[in-house]
Amino acid sequence: MIEFKKVYFKHKKLILLLPVLIASLLFAGIKYYQAQQELEHNQIKNPLLNDVYIIDKEVLNNQNRLREKYMITQVESVDEKNVYLKVSNYIYFRVNDAITGIRSDKLLIHKFFSKEILKISKSRLETLWLNGGVNEVGRSNDGMHLYGGIIIPKPKQNLIKEQKNRIGTQENQLAISYYQGNMGYEKDWKEAFRLFEQAAEKGNPYAQISLAQMYRDGEAVDVNFKRALYWFKMAKKQGVSSAKDEYAQLCRKMAECIE
Repeated sequence: MIEFKKVYFKHKKLILLLPVLIASLLFAGIKYYQAQQELEHNQIKNPLLNDVYIIDKEVLNNQNRLREKYMITQVESVDEKNVYLKVSNYIYFRVNDAITGIRSDKLLIHKFFSKEILKISKSRLETLWLNGGVNEVGRSNDGMHLYGGIIIPKPKQNLIKEQKNRIGTQENQLAISYYQGNMGYEKDWKEAFRLFEQAAEKGNPYAQISLAQMYRDGEAVDVNFKRALYWFKMAKKQGVSSAKDEYAQLCRKMAECIE
């Protein structure tokens, strides 16, 4: 009977502490969200060359019920009052599809961007963001990569190194088509996973990142943080800065991981 009371009071204390823990987690989540919003707002107010925005075409043009409505834009130039944006010829159904396009190096494809430049005032760009018309604000840490993809061409002196990194490119590009369900291929994450794995084992760093992300997110495979860390680490060794960031972020979630 005494043992029962001890267990009872122990669990009662835990139950009483549960709301406090939930409140603490909610507070931390809110603070993180607010910090991210503040960062995005600052980047919108102070645009830089090659910043990338995923813009909702419905909000931009006051249109309704567009099936595919998200477009990728990239800052071409900035003056005192205006921002000049390159606008993708491709329109996406979901924000995640657009992000996948960026991480798949789509911005480097010939004619990915329209020849027409969108001129938008800085004040209107800020208003568009405040109204939910800018769904993602991306700024590269190294001036070249974003979401694991390349957003501007590499200097000529890096071409030889880049060619080495492109071993397994054919499998990687085919995997991307299966992952996204485009270029005449039906969406098939299992086949995408198989091809990413092939390219990753050949040493393609971008396939290694995609494979790691599928392990991390449980896409076509059970969630496996250890395998995800392994492939992020392999890409990280090849000098891909986004792999370093992804590795560090995942590492923080794992007690046994050492950055």
